[in-house]
Amino acid sequence: MLKLTLNITNTENIGNLSPEQVKNIEEIVTALITSGALTGVRGGKSILHFDADGLFQGVELAYFPWRRRKKL
Repeated sequence: MLKLTLNITNTENIGNLSPEQVKNIEEIVTALITSGALTGVRGGKSILHFDADGLFQGVELAYFPWRRRKKL
């Protein structure tokens, strides 16, 4: 198991986080890491999806796993 420590130095936009908000952030970061959205996408995008209530629903990866490259 990997343990990741996160230091947030600028909290101007978030203020003090409640334990529930911290849990939600942990869920999102875990989903990003386990899906490869932070380290496995090159030349594409990672999209976070939330429902109408702001509840995190999933990660969408939009990239080409293989693409023919133009010869230089």
